[in-house]
Amino acid sequence: MKSYPKCCVALAATVLLLTSSARADEAAYAAVIKERDQVLSEILSARESRRATGTADEESIAAAQLALYSFRRDAATATGEQIKQQELIVRLFEKKLEITQAKTKAGLVGNIEVLEARAPLLEARQRLEELRLKEKR
Repeated sequence: MKSYPKCCVALAATVLLLTSSARADEAAYAAVIKERDQVLSEILSARESRRATGTADEESIAAAQLALYSFRRDAATATGEQIKQQELIVRLFEKKLEITQAKTKAGLVGNIEVLEARAPLLEARQRLEELRLKEKR
């Protein structure tokens, strides 16, 4: 039977330990991602369920949607999934801009509110285009 130097045995043991530790870390990370997605989904569902009773706050629903979509975009490993979630975010901001523009026409808000609604929409579109460029590379 062949005998190996102690340094090689120690190195092999260290590699095995690090590999098993990395797998445990990945499993813990995946569990946190799954739980966070579930919690954000439940928050959104709870907010949306208030529509049936007429007590829904559309701003809080939009905030819950934004939190969920942003999380899913950031947690996604595939660029295609990141794009999908970013497209949902862009639609949220487009809807908010439409509502703000309607309020402006009705005289309820001023032009500054329209600009404040356009800024995050443009930021979201910028991020979407960056993701699309990344996917093409």
